[in-house]
Amino acid sequence: MADGRPGDAGPYGMVLGVVDPAAGTGGPAALRPVRVTAGSEVVRAITSRGWPVPEAGTSVGVLDVLPDGGRVLTRLTAQAGGVSAHCVHLPAGARLPGGRAPVAFLGAPGWGSGDPLGAEPPASSALGDFARARAPWVGAFLAGVREVLIRAGARREEETAYGAEVSSDSTGVPFLVAEKDPSLVARWIALACAVLPAEQAGSLSFTTYGPWEAARSGRLVVGVPLGSAPAVAGQRLLDGALPPAEPVTDLWAACAAWLWREGRPALAADARPALDGFALLAAAHREGLTIPAAVRALLPAALDALPDSELPHAICSLTGLLGTEAPASDTEATGLARVWARLEDRAPLHVTSPLAGAVLMALVAGRPTGVPVPGATSLTASGRAALAARLGPGLREAVAEPTLGPRRSLALLQAAAVLGVEVEGPVLEQVADRLLTALTRVPAEEEALPVPGALAGLPELCAVLLPRLERYAAREPLAAQALLNVVDLPLDAAVRPVPHLRMCANAASARAFALDAVAAWDELLRTSRPSWSTEPALLRTALRLVWTEQPPGLAEMAHILEAADSDSHREAGTWREAVAAAERGGTGTEAEAAAGRALAAHLFRSFPAELTPRTRARLRLLELAGDVAEGRGGDWAEQAVRLRESGDLAEPTGLLAHVYAVLGGAVLRRSGSPEGELYGLAHCGDAELLAAYQRAAREDGVAERLRTDPATAAGCFVDWTAHPGAGPGWDATCATLLDEVLRPALRGASRAHLAALTTALAAGGPHRVSAFESWHQRTRASRWRRLLGG
Repeated sequence: MADGRPGDAGPYGMVLGVVDPAAGTGGPAALRPVRVTAGSEVVRAITSRGWPVPEAGTSVGVLDVLPDGGRVLTRLTAQAGGVSAHCVHLPAGARLPGGRAPVAFLGAPGWGSGDPLGAEPPASSALGDFARARAPWVGAFLAGVREVLIRAGARREEETAYGAEVSSDSTGVPFLVAEKDPSLVARWIALACAVLPAEQAGSLSFTTYGPWEAARSGRLVVGVPLGSAPAVAGQRLLDGALPPAEPVTDLWAACAAWLWREGRPALAADARPALDGFALLAAAHREGLTIPAAVRALLPAALDALPDSELPHAICSLTGLLGTEAPASDTEATGLARVWARLEDRAPLHVTSPLAGAVLMALVAGRPTGVPVPGATSLTASGRAALAARLGPGLREAVAEPTLGPRRSLALLQAAAVLGVEVEGPVLEQVADRLLTALTRVPAEEEALPVPGALAGLPELCAVLLPRLERYAAREPLAAQALLNVVDLPLDAAVRPVPHLRMCANAASARAFALDAVAAWDELLRTSRPSWSTEPALLRTALRLVWTEQPPGLAEMAHILEAADSDSHREAGTWREAVAAAERGGTGTEAEAAAGRALAAHLFRSFPAELTPRTRARLRLLELAGDVAEGRGGDWAEQAVRLRESGDLAEPTGLLAHVYAVLGGAVLRRSGSPEGELYGLAHCGDAELLAAYQRAAREDGVAERLRTDPATAAGCFVDWTAHPGAGPGWDATCATLLDEVLRPALRGASRAHLAALTTALAAGGPHRVSAFESWHQRTRASRWRRLLGG
């Protein structure tokens, strides 16, 4: 009868017993016999112990791990009218035939009638075919298995630490595998066991089918029907009918899945430490396998996740891989560079050197790193020599590429300097030319700007580049100054002096601390090395760096000419700046006029051969302004008109406006005004000169003098009524000044003021008094008309 002893048979097959989980709490695990009298009794016995009830026509495999380390492998088979159950107890440490995992014996003969573990199941290629057919899911599946194994290990450590068993309610959340058939779930479990070490493959508890008890099962992997949803929040589920929801980020799982595709799962099972992605990568590399870029791309994130205390050990395990193979993707390159930056100066050199080597290999391969180029002190001597031998030819070839961007060129040259790889002179000159073109393009592109400090470690390149930039600074000092604001140029690395570059570098501070522009100019020349006397072009560079918004004025240009000899100014070309300043003219003040006269005299004296007739005429106009301001000479208007024609000055701007303003103000009647110049003005026929005379008469100070000084008013009346018929321009000017300047000034004049004015006019004859009274009578009449509204 079915009393639980071997050999007893019932109508539903051999029942050896059912594991009683409670039996292991106080003693060794036991197989509790189950009396089989009806199928329903077996079902009740099975479900009461948390075993799944298979559907008709199917069988379910279950592996339970007992508290003492023993295991029970159970096969449940649905048959007509009930379920047959066959359990096999595996003591702790027991090894199955061939070292196979328990799941491999679920399809063995002998279940229900004999010993299913008596012989090793025959080898089959079906599992490899299954792995290849399910390749998109394998990585995600192995990641789920690794997760539950790690959680189980943590629970065991907790039990050991507290000396008690964790309750079954807190044993964690199992990993669900949804498939259409329990046998497919068994294949998934076999696939996982093939890449797990024997001790973990043998203790991977599972149920190939268990929809109702999935969420509360203490087993690690549970098979569920397709379309099932996670039973609890956060539970991982792999549905074999749907593509993986997220890419695999678990390094070990991705690497083990790749090894399955390569037909090398045993390599994963033998790697130590177990479930360690770094160890698995290192083992694959030692076997000479080419690790896919997608797998290697996960390496940096896995390293990032490690605490600082564990990171050096992981990197040391990867030394062979990191030191000999360049990163296979941009993700790997930037990630390894990030890890290197994290450990640099915080870990021993033998730890960081492989990472630094990986960064250099990525750089030569053209992959982004996002970190500065590692220095020579970041590599061990042996690592540096090995990299130089490996990367040297590629470095030289890459640097010589004519389409290479400037930043990458510098990075490659930095790498060559670090590794001691010599780059030929012609190549350096080509790089310098490309870099100069990129840097002097306005505005310079971001990619063209060297990484700060990049040039400092490249003295050979600086020796070629800085003379080119020095010539550029001499031509375009303002652009060079702007360039120096964004580019870190090691000027001290120059083999030959670079005074223009240094002046550009010092210009901003000189302008900021000097009292005025002239003082800033003096300071730049004082501190230039070599001196401007050796390098006269510095005179022009200093001028352009100081007067950035507007050119120097007459007085400033006169100071500049006096600061150096004529030969130096001639070589520097600054005498042309002086001519330009002269032609621009000044503000019309006496001080400006005097400065202009001194400037013109200097030019006549020092650069006679360089001055063209037109330039001479214009400089003579500037001298004339000084003469007029100081009251020297005569026939000013006549000279001005003649020099205007010789100097080809069509528009009354700049120099001509300056001279006409000085002349117009000087001819206007006031104390000390020269006699005889009014005649030349009246007969000049120059509309712009007469307009300048009018503007001088309309100034506020003139109106005030006309109201308060009878002599000035009398003189202006005499002047503005003199030389009638000298020309239409003069007649119109006089009529305008009498009506719009003198008449308003005398409109409210007192009797005493008018009497004094008449007395002053009488000195010139009674006809002047009569003319004034007649003109003034019209003034009074017009005032009465306005008062009466007429």
